Amino acid sequence: MTVFSQALQELAEPRPVGDTVQSAIVRAARATGIPYPRTFNIWYRRARRIDAHEADQINEALRIKREKALANEFHELKARIARFEAALLVQANPNVSREAPHAAGFGVRRTR
Repeated sequence: MTVFSQALQELAEPRPVGDTVQSAIVRAARATGIPYPRTFNIWYRRARRIDAHEADQINEALRIKREKALANEFHELKARIARFEAALLVQANPNVSREAPHAAGFGVRRTR
């Protein structure tokens, strides 16, 4: 059961400064679709058993959260690479400026 308690705590992350445990449990309950009192009992390891559908809901919510985090990280890495490429282009050719960003958020424009 500790695994499910830890999973609920991970679902409640990131926790803002000053966040209460109650708010974190509410976020975990919403993410899983499990009612708050049941989530509370699982969080504090007071639940005597975890039903199969509850375990599935927790695992699915955790999978979705991790996939979103990976997608965000991938997007951030692509953006960083584009910024580095633009910086290298400017360094390699002083006649290039980055004044007008294009649709991807990064652009180069040749100056005359």
